[in-house]
Amino acid sequence: MSDLYTLLAFLVAIVVLVVLIARFKVHPVATLFIVVVTLGLVLGMGGTATVELVKEGFGSTLANVGLLIIFGCVLGKMLELSGAAMKITETALRMFAEKRVPWAIALASTVLGIPLIADTAVVMLIPIVSALAYRTGISMMKLGPILYIGAYVMTSVIPPGPGPLASASLLDVSMGEAILYGLMVGLPGVLAATLYLSRIKTYVAPKPEFVEHLVTAGGSAGGGGTDAPAGDETPAPRVSLFGSLLPILAPIVFIVFASLAAPVLPEGSWITAVVLFVGEPTMALFLACLLALPLFRGRWRDKETLNDLFESGLRIAAMPLALTGVGGALATIIRETGVAENVAGTIESVGLSPVIIPFLVAAAVCTITGSNILGVMTSAAIMQPLIPSLDLSPLVVYLACATGAQIMKHANSSGFWVTTTLSNMTVGQGIRSIGVASVISGVTGFAVLYAMIAVGIV
Repeated sequence: MSDLYTLLAFLVAIVVLVVLIARFKVHPVATLFIVVVTLGLVLGMGGTATVELVKEGFGSTLANVGLLIIFGCVLGKMLELSGAAMKITETALRMFAEKRVPWAIALASTVLGIPLIADTAVVMLIPIVSALAYRTGISMMKLGPILYIGAYVMTSVIPPGPGPLASASLLDVSMGEAILYGLMVGLPGVLAATLYLSRIKTYVAPKPEFVEHLVTAGGSAGGGGTDAPAGDETPAPRVSLFGSLLPILAPIVFIVFASLAAPVLPEGSWITAVVLFVGEPTMALFLACLLALPLFRGRWRDKETLNDLFESGLRIAAMPLALTGVGGALATIIRETGVAENVAGTIESVGLSPVIIPFLVAAAVCTITGSNILGVMTSAAIMQPLIPSLDLSPLVVYLACATGAQIMKHANSSGFWVTTTLSNMTVGQGIRSIGVASVISGVTGFAVLYAMIAVGIV
């Protein structure tokens, strides 16, 4: 079987993958399975061997990342239903003067994007942001997309977001490195996107249903100079800021501390054993779920909290779990069929910088399918077998996938429609704000990554 045939089969498989999902709306899990099996067959692996490899790749991938995804989704649901997300947002709004409101929203969104999917953050907080826009006279074309973009970037670059979790597992990147370096490329992206959005001049009023209670009360746009955040219109959540932040920050601290301290702690000591145990990502996320229980106060013993809430998290985790497993199967097929060597040889002959490839693959998948989670997962699965041939570190590939997978949000994305619709924007205004901001965040993050490579940080 010629190298050209192998390479063409791989390229056609990727095109078919994207077309089935984007054009024909076939479910991503079914699409990935079809593409993986077909690729194995056309590359001469045989039916039985192909199915065995698919099962091997699926099982080994979920063994590494399955519980991580489950506990991460459960934690996000707990923070949503307990009022912790609302408390963090209201506190951020109180920290900033009226003219700095966009930055308060960006801060809250960035923190909430660690455990929550961006769409969820928007649905939860858009009433607060809309009321704030009405009081201050700030355009929803600024505030709505800013609410989305902070969580969107964090969901793309650091665990426990399902995409980064799966990508780090597929590429064998430690969770500590994924968090630390993900923040280094993600935060500049949020900053650059927020700067762009905060300078938009077009005024868009909030949706009437979100502010009609303010109109009835005699409020007026422009707010009369008040700094009071919109959250004052409803009772503040009965949770503390410390309690709200603890389940978010604790697992990050546990994982990063274990990653940094383990090499210098005495080998075999009980301190080292405890640090490694608590800092193991699966255990760290489970402990975070336990730390979120006090947020429910007396309700933490109820069936709705201990059982039903966990089941809600499991339902959210089902899709990322299936995608991750089949993505692992795709990586196994690519590795076993010689595709990696052919792709690496083509890249070398063209003269492209190898680090651009995972960035472009992730950007293409996200732009065409509308999913940053699918973009970072799929690109990681495609790139994992290519790492030795391209002479790239797994961490660099992870960061390139994470930044590329932010590009770009438009009319084929649920997050785009949720934010555009609830922010009272037209499709054109959504593309000018959300679409452009997502490109800015991804390109900025990749530029930071390129600079880090140049100075030897990664």
